Amino acid sequence: MIHRREILRGRGGFTLMELLVAGGVLLLLMVAMLSLMNQTSKVWVESGNRIDAYQSARRAYENLTQTLEQATLNTYWDYDDPNNPGRYIRQSELHLIVGDAGSGGLPGTPGCGQAVFFQAPSNKVKTAQYRGLTGLLNACGFFVWYGSDKPWLPTHVETQERFRYRLMQWIDDSEALEVYAVPGAGWIPSAVNTESVPIADNIIALVIWPREEGTPPTPLLNDYRYDSRNDSRPVAINQLPPMMQVAMVALDEGAVERLGNGMKGTVEACLEGLFESDPAQDFAGDLELLESRLNEKSIPYRTFTSTILLREARWSP
Repeated sequence: MIHRREILRGRGGFTLMELLVAGGVLLLLMVAMLSLMNQTSKVWVESGNRIDAYQSARRAYENLTQTLEQATLNTYWDYDDPNNPGRYIRQSELHLIVGDAGSGGLPGTPGCGQAVFFQAPSNKVKTAQYRGLTGLLNACGFFVWYGSDKPWLPTHVETQERFRYRLMQWIDDSEALEVYAVPGAGWIPSAVNTESVPIADNIIALVIWPREEGTPPTPLLNDYRYDSRNDSRPVAINQLPPMMQVAMVALDEGAVERLGNGMKGTVEACLEGLFESDPAQDFAGDLELLESRLNEKSIPYRTFTSTILLREARWSP
């Protein structure tokens, strides 16, 4: 019969080395788990920020397209010369102009696509007695601009200014509505730069092509520029194009922060030579080339594109 004390003495315990190895393995497991949790949390936060940023860009894009499709010229027919009438022609006191941003009197940063200005029933008023009225016209405009956000920062809070590409919106009060039957962009006030507000950050391109229906599109409207008051194409005078193809490209905020001071130069290089002419041939190809250049530089982006019908267009070539 084996004595109980001998049985207890025969049981092996953990040595110091075994305890140290077990502790080391446990520590490694904990470090791996913490690292995985930290990485997951980082990816979750970045994904959330990216979703929020793109949601803001989508809301801005929907605002732009919904406002643009309400553009009106209120075109009517009248004598070509009231004193010596020879024929009826289209007339309008309103104006639609699409042109290169930062060129020809239009605001915006050159190379970022087009700026567009027009009149639409946005019902923005300054005087309280006019609130509640419907169908009030406003002068509206959209363009991409690069600069500081300092003008919109609260003065009582010390915040570091950020330089970004932004989609800007300008809507004048209905009370300020004037006759816009002047050539070019002369009716667009110089104060538009200070009166406009950013509706989305990190928008590097707004591309607008006034075009006709049909696939492939007919070449009659094969230009990124359109001026209903002073166009080289007689068919465009005092007439809205039937539709507009609109594209907008937004960047991820995280990528913009990583680029830092090199962001503007990088964006300029990606946009170089694009969206300048022959949209019927190059619109889709230029958009693909821009996306390819952004992919080469590992810059996350989102492209919004659609073709909108102008409700008030009565197109007749």
